[in-house]
Amino acid sequence: MSDLLSLLKSIARQMTFDHCLPIFGYVDNSRYCNTNMTCLSDKNFKMEIKSLSRTILICLTTLYTALFIILSLWQYYKTYTLKHEYLYESEKLRALESRCKSEDTMSSETQEMIYFLKNTKHLPNNIVKDILEVLEPENRVGKALHKRQTSSSLHAMFQQLLTMQESILEQHCTSSNGTVCSRGIKGQPGTKGTKGPQGLSGVKGNHGMPGDKGLPGLNGLVGDPGYQGPLGPQGDKGQRGLPGLRGVPGMKGEKGLKGEIGDPVIMGLKGEQGSQGLRGQKGDIGLNGTPGLTGAKGFKGQLGEMGQKGDQGPKGPDGKVLDEDCACKLKQQSRSNQGIQVGSKNIVIDCKNSTGLFGLVTWMKDSSSLDPRVKLSSDKHQLTIPDVLPNDQGNYTCFINGRKIATYELKVKGITKYNCDFEAGDICLWKQVPSDNFDWLSHRAGTTSTATGPSHDHTIGNVRGTYLYIETSSHNQNEYADLVSPLMTGNQDRCLSLWYHMFGSDIDQLEIGIIQKNQTPANYLVLQVLSGDQGFQWNRMNVTLSSTSDFEVSIRGYKGKGYHGDIAIDDIIVYDGKCQN
Repeated sequence: MSDLLSLLKSIARQMTFDHCLPIFGYVDNSRYCNTNMTCLSDKNFKMEIKSLSRTILICLTTLYTALFIILSLWQYYKTYTLKHEYLYESEKLRALESRCKSEDTMSSETQEMIYFLKNTKHLPNNIVKDILEVLEPENRVGKALHKRQTSSSLHAMFQQLLTMQESILEQHCTSSNGTVCSRGIKGQPGTKGTKGPQGLSGVKGNHGMPGDKGLPGLNGLVGDPGYQGPLGPQGDKGQRGLPGLRGVPGMKGEKGLKGEIGDPVIMGLKGEQGSQGLRGQKGDIGLNGTPGLTGAKGFKGQLGEMGQKGDQGPKGPDGKVLDEDCACKLKQQSRSNQGIQVGSKNIVIDCKNSTGLFGLVTWMKDSSSLDPRVKLSSDKHQLTIPDVLPNDQGNYTCFINGRKIATYELKVKGITKYNCDFEAGDICLWKQVPSDNFDWLSHRAGTTSTATGPSHDHTIGNVRGTYLYIETSSHNQNEYADLVSPLMTGNQDRCLSLWYHMFGSDIDQLEIGIIQKNQTPANYLVLQVLSGDQGFQWNRMNVTLSSTSDFEVSIRGYKGKGYHGDIAIDDIIVYDGKCQN
């Protein structure tokens, strides 16, 4: 410390007036002065130096302590972080080990399936090998399959197995006619064609020069304002007319004589009030009856005898046994018949599933959706056509999970030139009669009148379909509209089938008749008549047509007493033979 003070002294003595210590301004005759001209002696100066050294030492100690605390906290944080990272990685490693063990473990159902495939003699060896490669867990694909099947049921596993088996069969076989086949030699890949040179981009055309702006036209000259004409002279005021003479008032009539007062009526004497009767005494309250005894609990009935065992259901079709080498998958089955008579009811088409697949069943008719009137069973494996119409002819195809299973070709017999469903917007070969009062109208959706007529047609079963009807809002009661068929040959029984809709409080009647050749519509033979409201639905009518001579068929609709009387018809069918129930 003494050496430090001696050094500071020597430095302070050598400094000039312009060089001062950080604490003191300058040195004057062994005195140490600051800028405020306050001087210290040598003794005081030593005391100040000691104080300054002590302050610096305290500051350094505090700084070192703070740095030590910070380093200690940082070291603790790193230790804590590394510990938790180690625990996290340990748990992660344990979870991975557990997952690997579970993936390498097969379920009991899968083990049974592998045992069955290894001991079966019905499947070709190469097909069994391919299936085992998928099922066994040491195979990568098999591991992925087992991982997906850990939570699936036995039902889902067999479905996946059938799908895999069919996929393998498709790879091994060619689906020509189901005969024995083998895999052909894979051809050499063709050489890749050379890429043609890229065409040059066309040169962009120059922008056309903008046209010169036209010169504005000159404004037209403003016309001179017109002169106001002189005011005409004011007319003379007319003279006031003279007041009329006042009439003479009439004479006042004389006052009538006052009538005499009548004699007063003598009032009878008021009777005396009767005395009040005595009030009766209140009866005593009856005693409560004793509650009845609780009945004894009935005995439990004896258990009924066990019912008899039901008869065994019919045996299902035999499964297809594959050939030793390879058996190709059958094509989609196509079945047809000789034709269904038009007008037949409840024709059922079944989806014959010979592939072993199961799942979502869908149907299509000629690459389009089914008509709304076609009904499907609850499992959708069967469709029912309630009544066969000409437009029901076509190919009906069923799919399971989007895969084509079977196709049924429905042929319809009895399609003649007299049939008409009015879907083309016309009346086919039928005709309107000029001698009637109004015409049958072609229409879609509901009629223009409320509370009468259908809401849609019968053929398609929705608002896109077309039908004929009579509009009864603007005609008189008992007026009618006729629809007449082409000429039919006689001496041959025919059946006329049509659908009608008669709904409304003012429905009159619908008549079916025949008009003999060379006769007028007024002279026709009525075969069947329907009258009144028949309900808000399409109904079917069958009429047998029989005549010894050529004839036409007349369909006549009458207007009732009000506008709630619209009658509609649709799907006219005429086929040979008498009508069948």
